[in-house]
Amino acid sequence: MHRKQLWVSFSSFIITLFICSLCNPSFSNADETVRVGAWNIEWLGFPDKRSSFGSKTPQKPSTVAKYIHDAKVDILALEEIGIESLEKPYKSKPLQAIMDALKKEYKQDWEYILFPKTDYPEDTEDFFVRGQHCGIAWRADRVSQIGDVYAVPVGKNEMFGQKFFERRANAVKFSLGSSKTDLVVIPVHLKSNRTDDKEKDPNYTAKQRQAELTSFVKNLDTLKTHFKDEDIILLGDTNIMTGETKTSGIMVNAGFMDLNEKEDGTTVAWGKSKYPSAPFDRVFVPKGQPEFNVKTQITHKPDDVEKMKDHRRQLSDHYLVSVDVTIMSDDD
Repeated sequence: MHRKQLWVSFSSFIITLFICSLCNPSFSNADETVRVGAWNIEWLGFPDKRSSFGSKTPQKPSTVAKYIHDAKVDILALEEIGIESLEKPYKSKPLQAIMDALKKEYKQDWEYILFPKTDYPEDTEDFFVRGQHCGIAWRADRVSQIGDVYAVPVGKNEMFGQKFFERRANAVKFSLGSSKTDLVVIPVHLKSNRTDDKEKDPNYTAKQRQAELTSFVKNLDTLKTHFKDEDIILLGDTNIMTGETKTSGIMVNAGFMDLNEKEDGTTVAWGKSKYPSAPFDRVFVPKGQPEFNVKTQITHKPDDVEKMKDHRRQLSDHYLVSVDVTIMSDDD
């Protein structure tokens, strides 16, 4: 073959590689990461239920979209999302408006799913029934959903009755690219620290969280078998308090890393607040998996008090937390 022919062939090969990279730019580098986050968007859709600085203030879609965009997340676990009705699939106009703003302002394609809660006969108020659902949103131009939502069979608990695991754990699997890492993501919102039910027992809420995570851990093998995958992330508003290591230890003893082990505050507080910033929002990832070569989560919060107040007023009483997962060849 002549030199000219060799040069033409080589040039064609380089051009082909370049075109292929343009076809799938998101996953062209084996060392690239995908960012998975969680955010409690305080009573989204029910501004009258928001408290303190955010009381009766609806979150503006453009403001929420900017915060999500600036956090650079690709998959986002959601907590405290209000739904329009009990007709399935559940829909949220405020959440859809945020998705639309992400498309309009930042050219990102987002999709979402909202999950059911446990039904209580005594819950007659509309905001109890339709408020505070968990869900998940993702950039469809970055990752792809695989299969259907899997309701983790956490079962029941006689001690905590109907309100055990009120916001049920649901799992969704995502592909990060052809023959690349797959992730199973599980948003959670564990028992709050309100002690209305058992005021005489100050440890009641912690005990319920421990029972909820224990039930989840018992179903890990079932979960792994269902998805045929070990790359499982559990994240969200765990309500785990400072020093509540017995609760987080349930996940650690089951083979996970608590990426908020240092107990960084993830709720909005400043100065000498009556309620200091608490380490509620946590990310748990598997130990020993090369995709999760991280030691801590990221908490997306400002360092300026006035900006903290703006966040509390305009967005939520929680900050978004996230973790970067390395995209690798799938090993499961």
